[in-house]
Amino acid sequence: MLNILTSAGAHGCDGLRRRDFLRVGALGGGALTLADRLRVAAQASPGGSYLRDRAIVLLFLSGGPSQYETFDPKPDGPGTSTSLAGHLATSLAGVRFATYLPKLAERAHRLSVVRSFQVQHAEHSGAAKQLLTADLDAQDGKPINEPGIGSAYARLAGPVNPQTGMLRHALISPTTKHAEGGVGFAGSYEAVVQGLQPAWLGASYAPFETQVEIPGASTNKKARNNPDGDVTLNPFLDDLEQRVADRRLDERLDLLRQFDNLRRRLDLADSSASLDPYHRQAVEMLRSGSMRQALDLQREDPRTLAAYDTERFRNYRCDVNSQFERNGPSIGISLGRQLLLARRLCEAGCGFVSVIHGNWDFHARKNIPNMPEGMSVLAPPLDHGVAAFLDDVEQRGLSEKILLVITGEFGRTPSLDAKLGRHHWPNICPLVFAGGGLRHGQVIGQSDRRGGEPAGEPTTIADFHATILHTMFDVGRMRLDGSVPAKLQQRAQQGRLIPELF
Repeated sequence: MLNILTSAGAHGCDGLRRRDFLRVGALGGGALTLADRLRVAAQASPGGSYLRDRAIVLLFLSGGPSQYETFDPKPDGPGTSTSLAGHLATSLAGVRFATYLPKLAERAHRLSVVRSFQVQHAEHSGAAKQLLTADLDAQDGKPINEPGIGSAYARLAGPVNPQTGMLRHALISPTTKHAEGGVGFAGSYEAVVQGLQPAWLGASYAPFETQVEIPGASTNKKARNNPDGDVTLNPFLDDLEQRVADRRLDERLDLLRQFDNLRRRLDLADSSASLDPYHRQAVEMLRSGSMRQALDLQREDPRTLAAYDTERFRNYRCDVNSQFERNGPSIGISLGRQLLLARRLCEAGCGFVSVIHGNWDFHARKNIPNMPEGMSVLAPPLDHGVAAFLDDVEQRGLSEKILLVITGEFGRTPSLDAKLGRHHWPNICPLVFAGGGLRHGQVIGQSDRRGGEPAGEPTTIADFHATILHTMFDVGRMRLDGSVPAKLQQRAQQGRLIPELF
């Protein structure tokens, strides 16, 4: 648990000893305190000499998005090796997207679309973990052995931003209305969460997990059961105080009230003069409220909230067997709010934010959508939410600072089956970059005529990790830091940078 040690003294009015540890969130294992994390941050990156002033938002389309129905529609592909709904011109001459993405087509000049990205595994759990950890030995149904890319970032940058007090590694999981007990998302969502954990790096570098509130949503969510045996380390800010009746504080407004209560308790403390520098810094971070403010979407201009709105798009509830229930009210899609929160966290000093947009698994099996139905549900909020994010980031002058990366665990088969479903296909996987001070307005690599294989040298998972780490760090200077684990040094160097981006 993440704890803050208040100053010594007698009982307060509520019976709480000021010597007591105030629990302010499940942000890592054991008796880990915020002060401990600040010590780690001070030691992890001496002087911050190789950390670049950038942040990453990783938008993970869990379930396996189709390359044909998104960014590589293959207008001249044979048979069903083409977008089933057709294609449209983009703002880049000669480049076409699927008709499901009209707003992103208008903004293609701000994107870099990689059409030669190839992964190695054809099942959700292993594929997501391999992509996120760069460990091609990661298996379905097994815990990860190597840290996820965001945890690697947190180790190299330090787990806490010392200027703002913001934790540097975050995960924003999807929210739906009426999805109690985790029901609402296919199992591939869990694999993404597991693939983002820190493995041998330790709990200090795990992501803090949070969700956005959808107005009117049911929030009676139970603890998640991970079938792979992994522990989800950070359901964000569980047990926010010592005495909390409900161990799962999922309701965002309650979370914000708890921050206020904690700040008032800290203000009652006689003095922090007796604390060491890291404890004093921890107390001041909580008093400043920067983390609380970043999480509070109500601080946004209503026009910004409206611009990001994706809850109005229809979405089906998904039952415990990953089958869609079409009879009932729409459960909404939180992607817009997730992306807005990601931008706010980046502004507040978080460096790596993962956003999960789930259920892209369109097999056309019993109670599982086919391509036309599934894309009609998930593509509109993707198109709208990402377009809103790109516009917002540009208007705020953050396009050079924030790198948006869009991908999934694999793509889909070149052929449609008789029910218009596509199935798992690792040989081509969608990958898109925007912002981050990189070069954009281009297509990088090509798939073959059928869209099922790279036409030339593939972009690999190792290349993906090397590109991200070189974007976030001066790897040449990082090599001089003997405290960096050899495995992380190797991860930054073993792949080939995607040269067109630099």
